[in-house]
Amino acid sequence: MLTIILGFATALVYGFADFFGAVASKRIQPVVVTSWAGISGLSLVFFASLFLGADFSTAGILWGLTAGVASAVAMTCLYASLAIGPISIISPLSAVVSAIVPMIFGALQGDRFSLWGWVALAGILVAVILVGFVPGKDVRLPTPKGTLLGLAAGAGIGLVLSALARAPHDTGLTSVIFMRATSAGLLGVFMAVTLSKTKNRYASGGQADSPKLKTSMRFWWAVIFAGFFDSSANIFFTLASRTGSLSVVAVLTALYPLGTIILARIILKERIAKTQLAGIILALCCSALLAVA
Repeated sequence: MLTIILGFATALVYGFADFFGAVASKRIQPVVVTSWAGISGLSLVFFASLFLGADFSTAGILWGLTAGVASAVAMTCLYASLAIGPISIISPLSAVVSAIVPMIFGALQGDRFSLWGWVALAGILVAVILVGFVPGKDVRLPTPKGTLLGLAAGAGIGLVLSALARAPHDTGLTSVIFMRATSAGLLGVFMAVTLSKTKNRYASGGQADSPKLKTSMRFWWAVIFAGFFDSSANIFFTLASRTGSLSVVAVLTALYPLGTIILARIILKERIAKTQLAGIILALCCSALLAVA
């Protein structure tokens, strides 16, 4: 039961991070958002390690570095794929793949379920698609490039989850610390290169083409919150994977669009589509079944 609760918490908090990241990206370049969110998130992990511990063993560091590289690649592919769109197809596609990869690792490690357990897991994967899909009148299919980037993003996120779960259980938050540090460092380099190219492009085009320099502080607070929630989700996932099956936690984590939908409904007053509501109900029912299966 604890694993189910922590898995749901991971999904919700990941969704909260995506919401604030999306809000910040309305006025700040996405590469800047992900980079500074990574730095703010790293500070939270350091603070949490004072209470949850961090034994800097070789295994914990190596799995953290692996997760960090995978995270940087996954986030880059995710933003690129969402930019190509359509988001209503790319988002659930990457979410499902992000669950399937850890399920494969879990099966190799010996995860076994009853028939009802498999039914519950399959039902949650269907719920992921329903929750992430936003129906529209003119739904278009993604391009091959968008599809490949979406698949790569999902595989990268799945590798991140698998690497965090493989870190020794007695190393505290070591793997999370090194994952955040590696990811923030790589994204920082990517940000510097991107901003340098942008600066040169605007310099050659004249001052009139330059972007606005002043951004409301609330958007920078959104960046900070995105980093805090993302790191909190990393911590919740690490704890969840140490209390139960990796496959179960990974499938529940794939429900992260749920957190984004909830905040969008509460803060932005966005309407929840009938298919999304059906996905939410299906996810709750299947999670309850999974808890007793």
